[in-house]
Amino acid sequence: MKKIYFSFLTLVLTTGYAQTTIFSENVGTPPGSNPLVSAHTFQNGAPILFSGNADARTSTPSDTPGNTYPGASGSGCVFFGGTSPAKNLTIEGINTLGYINLVLSFGHQKGTNAASNELTVQVSADGTNWTPLTYTRTSGAGTSVWTMVTATGTIPSTANLRIKFENPVSNIGFRIDDIKLTGTTALNITKNNEISGLKIYPNPAKSSLFVTSDNFEAKQVDIYNVLGKMVLSTTVTNAPVNVSALSSGVYMVKVTEEGKTAARKIVIQ
Repeated sequence: MKKIYFSFLTLVLTTGYAQTTIFSENVGTPPGSNPLVSAHTFQNGAPILFSGNADARTSTPSDTPGNTYPGASGSGCVFFGGTSPAKNLTIEGINTLGYINLVLSFGHQKGTNAASNELTVQVSADGTNWTPLTYTRTSGAGTSVWTMVTATGTIPSTANLRIKFENPVSNIGFRIDDIKLTGTTALNITKNNEISGLKIYPNPAKSSLFVTSDNFEAKQVDIYNVLGKMVLSTTVTNAPVNVSALSSGVYMVKVTEEGKTAARKIVIQ
């Protein structure tokens, strides 16, 4: 049976989770020749790869006065013309293993005030099967401006996340900038707030999971999958946790005892 392993960051925090920027891209400063994204030198280098037939340009940058959003980097942006063939940008090589609650945001500018013909956004763990994300932005008079949007939908935890932006053939141009992917990671708690003698075993586990500590007090045990969804919640004292209904894979266990909380990674076989 294939086993999936990943490592969690260990930081000194007072909570079990922390928001982390996994990937960000400000497009850099393209030359005046408007190169295709496949030929442009982006802020990120290997192992991040950029491909597609959209182009990188400096016209209408995201920091244009009166047409911008807070924190806009300006200089360069990716332009998606609306003519055939459909213009696209694919980013690959983003490692999201160990992260949950993944969120994608980006600066967005469109050449129309209408609400239709939006730029599409998709994500994939294998480059073959793609899952669409959605986002909203205002429309109507005066809304053909730069704004920061946040996509909603499920973004996978994978060693090689792909993100694809594509403009449907619509004769309407779109621009994007300041692409950012964030997530939360399971963390150990500060040493002075640690549950004394906490042990979670066996790891990997098959059907039963034991959660013990130096205190024989009741423990709240919450188990989350890699997408951040709680899949099991129970309270135990001296009894094992039944994990036989969980699918094989990596999970995060959060244990709370007498006001103290700790998080640990486990593998279910």
